[in-house]
Amino acid sequence: MSFFSAIHEEARTRRLRFLTIGGLAVNHFGFSRETADLDFFISQDDREGWLKTLSDFGYASYHDGGNFIQYAAPDQNAWPVDLMLVQEKTFAPIFAASLEADIFGVKTRVPMLEHLIALKLHALKNTRMRRFLKDFLDVENLIQINRLDIKSQKIRGLFDKYGTKDLYEKVSRSLTSS
Repeated sequence: MSFFSAIHEEARTRRLRFLTIGGLAVNHFGFSRETADLDFFISQDDREGWLKTLSDFGYASYHDGGNFIQYAAPDQNAWPVDLMLVQEKTFAPIFAASLEADIFGVKTRVPMLEHLIALKLHALKNTRMRRFLKDFLDVENLIQINRLDIKSQKIRGLFDKYGTKDLYEKVSRSLTSS
């Protein structure tokens, strides 16, 4: 059994809700890119349950920023894991609107496309430079591949609420020049 499958089974047993985000969710929506870790979106209410679960799998935290926790893999063949924690009032509606996805043969849940773009915009607004290009390309390609209208009020609203005017202009220029 793969770790991805095992973590899903254990989360279900422990009643820990989560969404698969990051590169695996981006891949689900049609933009194929490599990823080197597993990213899970969870409620802060489930923090202790997740800490215990990952510890039971042999994972050790190497960075805990409160809302973002990074785990080193217990061995070379395992995936590192990142947890993005949000308040329950933020998690619940995103989880309720999530979609089922088949990843590595496992039925998992991913945020709906607009929520994934919002998460990426939030990351871009608050990220360090080393991650900027990856997240920028994710947003640009998710919009393009899924044929979203960058000029629509819905997409513009995502940039206004979760990103910046500068990000909107950069993505718009990039998409209109391609």
